[in-house]
Amino acid sequence: MNFFDSLIDDVYSLIEGKNTASTDYEPDAAWTDTGYSEVILQRDTAFELEGTGFNLVTSQPLQDRVIVVGENLGEIIKERSFARISLVQIENEEDQQKAYNLIRKIEYVKYHTFPEGYMMRTTSRSHKEAVRVAKSALKKEIDFQKVGSLLIKKYKEIPAVKGVTVVFVTDSSADYGKLSAIAVKSNGITETLNHVVNSVNFDCDTCNLKAVCDEVEGMKELHFRNASKGM
Repeated sequence: MNFFDSLIDDVYSLIEGKNTASTDYEPDAAWTDTGYSEVILQRDTAFELEGTGFNLVTSQPLQDRVIVVGENLGEIIKERSFARISLVQIENEEDQQKAYNLIRKIEYVKYHTFPEGYMMRTTSRSHKEAVRVAKSALKKEIDFQKVGSLLIKKYKEIPAVKGVTVVFVTDSSADYGKLSAIAVKSNGITETLNHVVNSVNFDCDTCNLKAVCDEVEGMKELHFRNASKGM
């Protein structure tokens, strides 16, 4: 699985030279999962973060760690832009249908992770992600390392997941527009992979996903390979 590798390189390029803190994954340090979708009212909210959240899947080795670019939760005092990027290493799956299903399964993790005092709002049709942090959670010393460890723990409940690096960005100088553009490209690749694997229409000239297929290394080869099977 290498369709997203160039986007992973782009993420690292965007955070290069920024004020970063990297912490190894510690399962025992994972933040508490309430097991349900918690509603944090405005009066109980310390601040909100709004921006982008997305996953990038690869078969290249990844270290289990959490990277914070900018201020941590305990240092933030007002609303600001934000990004959460989960880089997820999976087994090198040759069956592309299974690979696509695995990408979707990894995507669903965020809908089943409920950090205490950290309300994530997102939709299945958008890469936008907003977070509301409770005053009570700050008193309990919540931080991105603990939330990231909880996410890693959830991802690794999927047997095919071998390594996870979670990146949180709050740096005011970060290029959130480019991070959002990477999220859009990632979504486009996932949609194209689904189309290539499942579609019976192999007319590239009429396909609205042709641009993605042309740009992403290996996608066109997969398309033609599937086309020959259908003949």
